Amino acid sequence: MTHTPRMSRFNPIRQFMLLQRYGQNHPWKYMLRVVLVVTVYGAILLALCFVPITVFGDAPLSQVWPWMLAALAGMAVCAALGAGVGLLMLRWTIKEAKVPHDADPNTLRTAQRHLRRGELSGDPQVDRLAQYLAPQFERANSNRFFALIGLVTGVPYLVFAGIQFSNGTGNTFQLFLALFVLVVFAVAWPWARRHKRNAQRLRKVYDAEHGPFDAETSPRRDERSHGDTGVS
Repeated sequence: MTHTPRMSRFNPIRQFMLLQRYGQNHPWKYMLRVVLVVTVYGAILLALCFVPITVFGDAPLSQVWPWMLAALAGMAVCAALGAGVGLLMLRWTIKEAKVPHDADPNTLRTAQRHLRRGELSGDPQVDRLAQYLAPQFERANSNRFFALIGLVTGVPYLVFAGIQFSNGTGNTFQLFLALFVLVVFAVAWPWARRHKRNAQRLRKVYDAEHGPFDAETSPRRDERSHGDTGVS
């Protein structure tokens, strides 16, 4: 039997597991908070950039603050659009199964690791959670999902960079970034397909050893959990 390692309360990976659990159970609130955090962070950066101009430069505050507001509004709109795309992808990915709201972050981390490997752990709690999350794992690594990401993010930029270079206004950085996008997809796509096959293999092995899986009864919390009930 595989021992499920216990992470400390402030372990970054543990916090990410809690964030993942919260985001999948409260997608609208999660994306709203993403927009707020990005906007507030952007406002701080803008203040750090523009305030010195008014204090040490020649431009008066009356000329600077409209540009600050315009930049902040543009940043908020981009954050909202990004959160909207993220919300659609999140809801599509967790359509068949989402992380149980009381899942222990240590068990969740171990279950995801065994899903990537395509092998059972020997721990009934971990294996049941891995089998429960397998449909989500398969959807997140599907060809359709990667095609959607490419159409939403990669293709528009590649088209934009191509137009810039055809007009003679492109630069080396744009070329490097376009090549980087292509390399990322060339590496990530086969990697995702392997993880999808491993998740399918784990489902077959689980059914062979434990019989048909009842997805209607979601896994309950690990008895070793120390009261993690959610993220506020």
